[in-house]
Amino acid sequence: MKSMHTNKKTYTMAVMVFIAVSMVLSSVTTTQATGAITLTPTAQASGSSITVSGTDFGANQAVGIGLGEEVRVINETMNIAGPYDVANGPYIGFTSHFPIKPGSFSMSINVSSTAFVAVSPDLGNGTLGDPTSIFINGTMNYVTGQYTRFSKTIVPLASNFVHLVNYSYYRYDVTPIAGVITSDSGAFTASITVPSVTNGTYTVTAIDTAGKISTSILTVYSVIPEGLSFGVMVLLSTIAVVSASYLNKKRLRPR
Repeated sequence: MKSMHTNKKTYTMAVMVFIAVSMVLSSVTTTQATGAITLTPTAQASGSSITVSGTDFGANQAVGIGLGEEVRVINETMNIAGPYDVANGPYIGFTSHFPIKPGSFSMSINVSSTAFVAVSPDLGNGTLGDPTSIFINGTMNYVTGQYTRFSKTIVPLASNFVHLVNYSYYRYDVTPIAGVITSDSGAFTASITVPSVTNGTYTVTAIDTAGKISTSILTVYSVIPEGLSFGVMVLLSTIAVVSASYLNKKRLRPR
């Protein structure tokens, strides 16, 4: 019992010592490498599929594909599992949403009722920074949202503090269930399904586990029945509006 109390005190002290240093984390800069993607076709209806072809990504790496705008998450609680009281790692947690924008992830640890310490800045290349004296190394998987970290010492279970995370993800995860893996040359081809969205233009974003990223624009439109031209559809819509107006006037006419 005394040993556990000592370990907790040592770990807590190490975290608290870092409070002053953590103030510089807001100035950490990240560099994003780029790949390239093309969409075939570049316009498609909701529920239909398109092909995403990528080049210049990392070799033999997983790729996540998102559709839509970036969404910012603030102070999401991340449950961290690990070999507490036994080993120095790995300690693992997952974000609720993914794929994640490279360089957008950060974490703070609630070490007391009033103190939050910033740790694990995302360097934008799949690795986590270590300006503390607590951790050895860590990774952030942008495709699956998995956070992994190793500590320099065994972490006491009593020091499993509340972990809050901030990050940005893309509105719709359209990565195929089977996953996407690049070739030896960093190329991939994937078929994705357009989610149910309103008509308009949407950004498709592909990201690999090392933070390489590329975007392309997809236009989403309503399905036109086969054999009917756009002009015919406009004419039918006009007739429908006129008919509805006539029936409404007839219904309101006093008898």
